[in-house]
Amino acid sequence: MHENTEKLYREALVWDAHAGVFPSSEVDLNLLDEWPALGVSYLSLNVGFDVMDWQETLATLAAYRRWVVEHAERFVLVSEVQDIDRARAENKFALSFDIEGMNALNGDINMVSVYHALGVRQMLFAYNLNNAAAGGCHDEDTGLTEFGRQVVDEMNRVGMIVDCSHAAYTTTMDIMHESSKPVVFSHSNPAVVWGHQRNITDDQIRACAATGGVIGLNGLGIFLGDNDISVDTMLKHVRYVSDLSGTGHIGFGFDYSPDIDVDIGDILRSRPDYWPAGQQYDTRDIRHASPQQLPQLIDALADSGFDDTDIHGFLGENFRRVATSAWQRG
Repeated sequence: MHENTEKLYREALVWDAHAGVFPSSEVDLNLLDEWPALGVSYLSLNVGFDVMDWQETLATLAAYRRWVVEHAERFVLVSEVQDIDRARAENKFALSFDIEGMNALNGDINMVSVYHALGVRQMLFAYNLNNAAAGGCHDEDTGLTEFGRQVVDEMNRVGMIVDCSHAAYTTTMDIMHESSKPVVFSHSNPAVVWGHQRNITDDQIRACAATGGVIGLNGLGIFLGDNDISVDTMLKHVRYVSDLSGTGHIGFGFDYSPDIDVDIGDILRSRPDYWPAGQQYDTRDIRHASPQQLPQLIDALADSGFDDTDIHGFLGENFRRVATSAWQRG
């Protein structure tokens, strides 16, 4: 480890834009302690995805919210960026919630403000398959529906990050055209570096950067490479996005779960509609990069010519910039 790395990492805002914890009201959220133990400052925690019905998502959100509030000595439930600053000053862990896909709305635009009031600060438009709002990356690329356009506008109004991960190409381009605020891909990698339907094209990366947004690089081995989570491979993805869009549009959304006793592949193989054949989902023992690798990655980034300002941006300041804009009402 370089002499400066430990100090840089200790002082940095470290933002993980999406956790891969399987959402359920039965989850023991003490597992969240792993993130601050690894030096992470803020996490967006998934409370639902399109595989679940909207009632399950709401029940999970209710359980998670109650648990976080009851453990206020360790956690801060974030409403605005200043809450993250407060959490860091009080040596607490900051988090808010996200939802992957619009099935959680049950076709009702009013649910956007309800979820926002309960702590959701980021929503994806689809989870791999199409829904009433949007097209998914493993489905027919139908684009954003009229209901989906209304959802973008409502998310901009209430102050919620618009997230394009898991959505189809045309849908994401429609979203980025519709949104008046910066848009993110919270956990997606460049397809040129590793070809996978979950990864994104150069056009999508450039369009996201043009909104002022951020691409959060995903740690899942089958999205990084051939089940490859090495620092060298992660560095290839960072360098590619940097060369394409500049250093101000890169962050991390590791999609990581600390529950290492679960074979991710078992879950993925259980629903071949959402996780189709031919996309490596049948890989045994899918590996997963985690924030634990960030100090090594910082060394590699420094060796590649990125300066401290660039690295602080990657670790969290770029996502902070987006949240500062997106979480404002109106």
